[in-house]
Amino acid sequence: MKKIPRSQARGGFTLVELLVVIAIIGVLVSMLLPAVQSAREAARKMQCGNNLHNLALAVHQYHDQLNYFPNSHFFYPQTKGGGDSICTNGATNCEEWGWNILILPYIEQQNLHMQLSVNDLSLAVFICPSDSNPTGNLSPTERNFNNGMGVGAGGWGTGFVGGVSNYMCNRGTEVRAAIPGSMPPQPFPDTWGVFLDNFSKRMQDISDGTSNTLMLGERDSQICRSGTWIGVRNPTGSGSQGIYTVAATVHVRLNTPDPPIAWNAANAGCSVGFSSLHPGGGNFALCDGSIRFITNNIDFRPDTGPLHDYDAHIPRDGRYGPPPTGQNVYSVYSRLGRRNDGFPVGEF
Repeated sequence: MKKIPRSQARGGFTLVELLVVIAIIGVLVSMLLPAVQSAREAARKMQCGNNLHNLALAVHQYHDQLNYFPNSHFFYPQTKGGGDSICTNGATNCEEWGWNILILPYIEQQNLHMQLSVNDLSLAVFICPSDSNPTGNLSPTERNFNNGMGVGAGGWGTGFVGGVSNYMCNRGTEVRAAIPGSMPPQPFPDTWGVFLDNFSKRMQDISDGTSNTLMLGERDSQICRSGTWIGVRNPTGSGSQGIYTVAATVHVRLNTPDPPIAWNAANAGCSVGFSSLHPGGGNFALCDGSIRFITNNIDFRPDTGPLHDYDAHIPRDGRYGPPPTGQNVYSVYSRLGRRNDGFPVGEF
C-alpha cells in the first residue's frame, strides 16, 4: 500500500489551532475597537465644530446686516392696550425668543423663521453628534415651557418642550448685576459677555480682541441638560426655564462635574456653564469665527468672595489685573468670557 505523506494527509485544523486563531482575532479586535471608537468620536467632534462654525458665521452675517450682535434673549416689561400685562411680575410665565431664532435666516431656515412652528422641532445645526440625547428634545420636567402665557394661548398644554440645542451663547462671567456703590454705578446690568438680554453689543465693543473672546460654546444633555434653540420662559429668571436655556457663563469651570456639584445648583452647577461629552474639553467659537477646542485643565479660579464677584467691578480696574499692581483675580477662562477687561488673556 502506498503511504500518503503526512503533509497531504492533513485535512483541517485541530480544535486547539482553531481556538488559538479565535483568540488572536479577539485580541486584534480588542486592540482595534478603541481606535475605531476614537476615530468615530473625532469625526463627531469635527462635525460639532462645523456646526459651531456655521452658527458663528450666521452671527457675523446678522451683525453685518444690522450692525450689532443678537440678544441672548429678550425681556421687555410693558403693557399692551387694554391692560393685558406682558412680561410683568418678574416675567414668571412669559416666553421670549432666543438668539437662535434671530439667526435662522442666516442658516437657511428663512421659512421656519417666518412660520415659527417650533414645537418639539430639532434642527441638526443645533445638535452636537457626540451628545447623548436620544430624542432631540429637552426634558419635559426640567427645562420646559409649562404654564407659559404663549403656550397656554396656543393650546399646547402643559407638556410643551422645545427642540434641543447643544450650543449656548456667551453671557460673560455672571448673571448678577453690578453691586451699586462698589464701583461707579452702571445704568444697566452688564455681565461683560457678548450676548445680553436687554441691549445688544457691537463688534467694536469687543476691545479685548475677537480672537480672545468667546462667542458660542457647547453644553451637553446627559449631565448638564443642554438647552433649547427656541428661547426662554421666565426671561429674568435663573432657573431651569430662564436664561440658561440659551446662554452660558464662564462663572463655573468647563465641564463642572455632576456630582459633586448638582447640575442646577445656583450659580455653581453645570446648567449655567459650558460642557460637552468630548473627552478632555469642549468646542468653542471665538468672536473672530474661529473654532477652538478648549481643554478642561484651562486656568480657572472659582468665585470665593467679594474679590471674585466678577460683576461687582467694571473692566480695566487695576486692582484686578496682573501683579505687581493687581491681584490677578481673573483666570484665563474668565478673561475669555469677558469682552473688554483690558488684561492679557494668556495661553489657552
